[in-house]
Amino acid sequence: MKSVPKWLSLSLSAAITVSLLTGCTSGSRLLSDAQKLIRDPFEVSADADSGAPVDGSGADVTEVDAGVTAGSENDAFSLFGFPVDEAEGLTGYAYEQLAEGTRSVYAQLYTGISEKMDSFTIRAKDTDAIKAALTAVIADHPEFFWINGSAAISGFSAFGIWQIRPEFTVESSRIEEIEDRIEECANEYLSSLDADATEYGKVKAAYEYIIRSTDYSLESPQNQNIQSVFIDHLSVCAGYARAFQYLLHKAGVFCAYVEGETDGSDAESHAWNLVRIDGVYTFVDPSWGDPTYREDETDAAILPIIYDYLCLTSEEMLRTGHIPDSAYYLPDCSDRQYDYYRLNGLYYECFDPDAISGALWHAVDEGEQQVFMKFSDDDSYLAAQEALFPPEGSGIESLLSGPIRQRMEWDEISSMRYYFSCSDELRIIKIYW
Repeated sequence: MKSVPKWLSLSLSAAITVSLLTGCTSGSRLLSDAQKLIRDPFEVSADADSGAPVDGSGADVTEVDAGVTAGSENDAFSLFGFPVDEAEGLTGYAYEQLAEGTRSVYAQLYTGISEKMDSFTIRAKDTDAIKAALTAVIADHPEFFWINGSAAISGFSAFGIWQIRPEFTVESSRIEEIEDRIEECANEYLSSLDADATEYGKVKAAYEYIIRSTDYSLESPQNQNIQSVFIDHLSVCAGYARAFQYLLHKAGVFCAYVEGETDGSDAESHAWNLVRIDGVYTFVDPSWGDPTYREDETDAAILPIIYDYLCLTSEEMLRTGHIPDSAYYLPDCSDRQYDYYRLNGLYYECFDPDAISGALWHAVDEGEQQVFMKFSDDDSYLAAQEALFPPEGSGIESLLSGPIRQRMEWDEISSMRYYFSCSDELRIIKIYW
């Protein structure tokens, strides 16, 4: 949905755009084909299949009868070991939306995963509760980069006792080393913040840090977790969104991971974030803010950071084709006070040719290389487009003509190349010269 830039030349005589997120390739695979709905007698799951459906809901169910029965909980514990303790004091956007019983499962899974166990025992009513809890743990905790959300489970449904075997993304011997390297990046981000940084300042700094240090690449390794951003510096939307969430958690700012899809002819799975700034909910899409997101090197060089996707409303997200899945409730975000363009005096409540012309002349006077403007409604946006880029042969002089001719005169040149892009979804016009 990014606008495509249009190059123009101007002379003195001339007139004046859980799913494996693979466009974003997401890693919330949760319980894959390996996940088995275990009944009495004791059954075990098959090996995990890395090609499993990514949303978990479409996983194939295979039952393997190991021929083992248990007459009591003690029999089950003798096979699996005793259940892990429930972690205390947990919070999280997904966690808060779980039923009380499923929160207990979440707290046990958190314990086993945080302690990096390759196998552990929990109590749970059934596999549906385990699946919901594991989905929520992965959504809330980007720091658990060593698991991909898939797990093999075995158990005694009559007793509600289950063995969990998470699928690891890296060798357990390397986890601590990788954690240390990721922590260095987090500290680098935190040290860049002013002592009195506002919550908005922390959000903007995290957005910039991730975009500046990462290139979008479908070929990036570990692209479903934060390793791809902080270690490899190559990722897809899932990695960007989880890394953004990780940094803001470190900075004490609320941030949730959101999965869904983009609509249109190139519809695909996608991931982005919900943040809360001083009590105001808003959306951020750090991967779409990176100029390397499906753009060529020329565009990336010209647009080091795209702020269009920093702090958007629900309506704007829908206009840009972001369709969230129904896994978790999302608030209606309608407050525009943290919109990047509004905060920087680039937001127009109506079409005002004098104000637009003033912005163009100010850019020329100050030697600025770009002019951005965002409009509150379609009519104002379309009127500005026509005033800036009138149809050829219309006889209308562009608002750009005077400022650009002045720039050429000062630079003592007879022609000048510039380009512009227009985002109909967000009503944004950008001009570069």
